Amino acid sequence: MSLLASAMARYVELSASDQRYLANLESHARPAARQQRLWMPHDRIGSLYILQDGWACTIRRTVDDERQVIEVLLPGDIIGIREFTFRRHVSEARMITAGTLIPFPHEQIVDIVAASPSLAIALFAVIGRQEAILTERMLVTLHHSARSQVLHFILETFTRLARLQPVTLESFTFPITQRLLGEILGLSPVHINRTLSGLERDRLLKKHRTRVEVHDRRRLLEEAAFDAGYLSDEMDGLRERLACLRDSGGPDRLMSSDS
Repeated sequence: MSLLASAMARYVELSASDQRYLANLESHARPAARQQRLWMPHDRIGSLYILQDGWACTIRRTVDDERQVIEVLLPGDIIGIREFTFRRHVSEARMITAGTLIPFPHEQIVDIVAASPSLAIALFAVIGRQEAILTERMLVTLHHSARSQVLHFILETFTRLARLQPVTLESFTFPITQRLLGEILGLSPVHINRTLSGLERDRLLKKHRTRVEVHDRRRLLEEAAFDAGYLSDEMDGLRERLACLRDSGGPDRLMSSDS
């Protein structure tokens, strides 16, 4: 199964034809350098990218021309999916680490939706989870201390990584610089530095250059006040509805049987 198919299969059951269709999108992978810019605000939307390997982010500028990181994207994510109905990009996109990208024309999203109801629902799920992450971060920013915000983001990132590959909370990849972490959470570099120093001093965790080392799992979970429900892959009733749709031969027959 292709990387994109694996990501979408978390939400819905994909047929063999669905998997073949998605695999065909992944035939022209290309390398991307660390910090490589993919597009700027106001650029005409051309290609979106499947992130095959590496980490990336999208960025907006505040009215004071300060950078605010909107999304952190991990392997299997589609970079730019939230903007595909726009004529021009509203954000900047760039790589955080070196990686591999699979470009595809943004209008192919229409083809994916037309090709299969399962793929259409999976795309809705992908977009919905991205929006849920943004909403959660906004709520955490409004109601949590800086220390809790940092711990919450670290746990969120670990949870997302754990769905891609075997990782352990005691030590896992985290190539986010202090500056970038501040831009993600809306905190100053000085605030981030003090917070990380305090966490290390309290023997809770240590932030290395490209990884995080957790010393006290219990306190981390307690102080982060982290509830992973907004990252759930559950699709209440939708998988069953799609199965009924396939078995009945189409939506018209399914609606007739419902009535």
